[in-house]
Amino acid sequence: MSLRTAACSLTRSINRSPSQLATWTSVRAYATESKKQKATVHPPRRTYLHQQYENIINNDRVMFVFQHNNLTVKEFTNIRQELGLLGAPTKLTVLRSGVFNSVLRNTKYANLEALVAGSPVCVLHTNMNDTEHPNLLKQAMEVINKNKKMVLLGGKLDNTLLSNDDVIKVVQLPGLQQVQAELLGVLESPGRKLLGTLDSPARELHSVLDRRID
Repeated sequence: MSLRTAACSLTRSINRSPSQLATWTSVRAYATESKKQKATVHPPRRTYLHQQYENIINNDRVMFVFQHNNLTVKEFTNIRQELGLLGAPTKLTVLRSGVFNSVLRNTKYANLEALVAGSPVCVLHTNMNDTEHPNLLKQAMEVINKNKKMVLLGGKLDNTLLSNDDVIKVVQLPGLQQVQAELLGVLESPGRKLLGTLDSPARELHSVLDRRID
């Protein structure tokens, strides 16, 4: 910059009012900050996976996390085919840990991040209905447990986080209808016993009267 140009620039700055100087400074600062904060553009594949994982985490009732140790494509295919024969929408999805964890951090299931970090993982997930498919989880776990390379780590059911021991206990629980039937039987049992007790003297009296009449 020449001496004359610098002098002209300085003169224009001096001649500006304080309000003009403040506005000019703010505009320059905003422009500089905008350049720094350019929106990050993710590759289409990463965006697709992010949306897919959001749907699994937020919309599926059941999500069990497994570590898979060097499973081949054929082995994965066999497991998925067997799951497909169960008659309910149950899927096994291989995860990209970095993308999955970025989704988890913004949900109430963020504590599951420790299960996913640093290991090859997949998730068994479904939005099944207990009434329609009471034994689905147990059957799905039996399919997966056939392959010893699949290691259960934990997961979630509805809004509850589960350890691997919790998952094993949950899948052994009977269906809701069976629990309701058993509970009804327990509740009705004392009533039936009481009715039998109250009815017993009447039956005995009736028997005595019959004998006397005879």
